[in-house]
Amino acid sequence: MSQNNNYKYNLLLINPKQDFMHFGTQIEMTKLLGKKTAYTSLALPIIAALTPKYYNVRIVDELISDIPESFKPDLVGISTYLASSERAYKVAKRYMDQNIPVVFGGPYVTYKQEEGKKHATSIVVGEAEGLWEQCLKDFEEGKLKKVYSSDTKIDFKSNVIPRWDLIDTSKIMSVSVQTRRGCPYKCEFCLVSQMFGRKVRYRNIDNVIEELESLPIKKVIFVDDNFITNKKYTFELLNRIKPLGLSWICQASLDVIHDELLLKSMADAGCIYVVLGFESVNPESLKETKKLQNTTTEYKEGINRIHKLGMMTYGSFIVGFDNDTLDEFDNIYNFSIEAELPYVMVSLIGVTPGTELFARMSKEGRWVDANRKYSGGMFPVLHYYNMSQKEIFVRYLETMEKLYSFKANYERTINLLRKGYFTRENKSDPPSLGLKIKTTILILREYVFTKDTYKKKFFFEIWKLIKQKKLSIDTAAPLLLSMLGMHKHIEKLNANKDKYLSLIAKVDKGPWKDQEKPDAQSVA
Repeated sequence: MSQNNNYKYNLLLINPKQDFMHFGTQIEMTKLLGKKTAYTSLALPIIAALTPKYYNVRIVDELISDIPESFKPDLVGISTYLASSERAYKVAKRYMDQNIPVVFGGPYVTYKQEEGKKHATSIVVGEAEGLWEQCLKDFEEGKLKKVYSSDTKIDFKSNVIPRWDLIDTSKIMSVSVQTRRGCPYKCEFCLVSQMFGRKVRYRNIDNVIEELESLPIKKVIFVDDNFITNKKYTFELLNRIKPLGLSWICQASLDVIHDELLLKSMADAGCIYVVLGFESVNPESLKETKKLQNTTTEYKEGINRIHKLGMMTYGSFIVGFDNDTLDEFDNIYNFSIEAELPYVMVSLIGVTPGTELFARMSKEGRWVDANRKYSGGMFPVLHYYNMSQKEIFVRYLETMEKLYSFKANYERTINLLRKGYFTRENKSDPPSLGLKIKTTILILREYVFTKDTYKKKFFFEIWKLIKQKKLSIDTAAPLLLSMLGMHKHIEKLNANKDKYLSLIAKVDKGPWKDQEKPDAQSVA
């Protein structure tokens, strides 16, 4: 089938592009540095590693590169997510019209199987390990089944080493690693416990270290939903990571703040950012969504404990719970200032098929599928209980513009930086001389030659702290670039405000509490 004499088959793996990216993905900052994206999905490098060596495999992440016209695949595999599903279907049609079989995988078709089957030759449901190998065997025999699924989870004790050699890693800022799957919690909006189960499965640490040692980039994102489950395992892993000289980011549950030794071990092993899902400063909203492990009275002290050890807290918040009003935006803004929280990610609550929230919103007729490609957290895709879609979107834009103004950046950040917590140098993956020069010119151009008083003030206060040795350049440069990138992202969002409001107007029904409730609908 293939024209390549060295292989039996050509396999093309595609991660479809998502046009409406959340500002939290740092897409604008990566562009400033000449990159394409901060990171790419771990799924396709793993799929490639599960594929026999007699396949000629190409991976295309459309955020990084276009689909090559010259490569003629015998089989196509496409990852599916809600926001990129329409693009996935369009790409699939292109190949199926040429009689080239297409296989879908990923979280979207896992929970939207009937829809997925209409657009692909086959779908792989749930975890791919084991199922993908069987799918390839059937393809080679000309016997592809419509659905590949399993009733059991893999043990995940050992995983293949992802094929990062198939990704142009010069175009990304970091690579992803997974050490465990599953989550013991059951937040209503989260897919993790549904997709991977509530029992957490752990990889053998030797297997994790083998992968870490093979990485082409020393900047790592641990994509585990909660990096600190099973502290004995985590401590052992941290001891093994420490000598590798990595810089890394992880997600953790709020209870990480109660173990100072664990936090110190994380910092010593190279952790630079801890992502905490605060979700809300409204206790009633936390109860509503079953995020019972969070206690709002602990937030500020928790942030302070992480910062004292030289790690930045990346705080994630969601607005739009049934207990929320528009006041939640002001509450989050005020909290970020009081808590000296530099990195603040605010999202409008959405839904993902497979979650309890999706089932509830669909049953109540509150999920709006019409604008699914905008479902990345910055666009209203639900009918909210206390707010219209227009109200929540307009207030969201206003809050983000205010939050990432340089006045707010200054107020949230400078007092924190003056405390001298962030003096650690990044020795894991130092930038090239060319990148240093490019970054310096960019920062000076944006922050010195500006009419924004607080922008200039922000820069010169940071520069003063660097000279006083209270702040490392390795902390300061990413901070300046990140704030600049987020500011630019919000500007672009505002520039398209009228377009987005026109889309909202077509489906907006006002606050749900004011609507005459329809009969319960079956889950979409």
